[in-house]
Amino acid sequence: MTTPVTRRLAVLLMILVAPIALLAGCKKSDSSSSAAPSSAVVASQSASATDCPTSNTTSFAKTKFVAHSGLAFGAFHRYLYKPYKAGTFTKGADGRLTAFAKGGLAALFIKREIRLASEDVKANPTLCRTIAAPLARIGDTVQSAFDKAKSGDASGLDDVQSAVTSVSSSSKKDGVDITENDNPDLNSVPS
Repeated sequence: MTTPVTRRLAVLLMILVAPIALLAGCKKSDSSSSAAPSSAVVASQSASATDCPTSNTTSFAKTKFVAHSGLAFGAFHRYLYKPYKAGTFTKGADGRLTAFAKGGLAALFIKREIRLASEDVKANPTLCRTIAAPLARIGDTVQSAFDKAKSGDASGLDDVQSAVTSVSSSSKKDGVDITENDNPDLNSVPS
């Protein structure tokens, strides 16, 4: 049985954990940005918009992409899109504060998983040509969509949903079916 005090403490704990998760994700991105030029050397010499390699540059790139995108898409649907559709983010809704706390943490988690999935996509020539741009768009828009939802404008979540659908269908056409993990552990930081 949860009391209002227990519920408030849980929400406060989630709010305090979110910046730590963000800092952990930022530290990881700094090291990955220094690795980007080495993958660009391996990339094809054509003048494409996203320097795609001619062969795999990372072992199990497709498998890693499926794992990271499955976690990101599952977290998006569970903590952002379904509560939005259920009206939990609307003013006066029951559980609104908890939904926003979980949604903020989920947005950070999603951005991190999308960044990791993007690195794997850029290591595979087939996925790079078709999925790199839509996947990057998800990473760029998920936090702003959540911020818009806090102010009452949930149109950004529909935009992210359409980008998720686009990536999933493009990936499936390339023979890589993404299975969403709708129970991601937002407190863990997988490597």
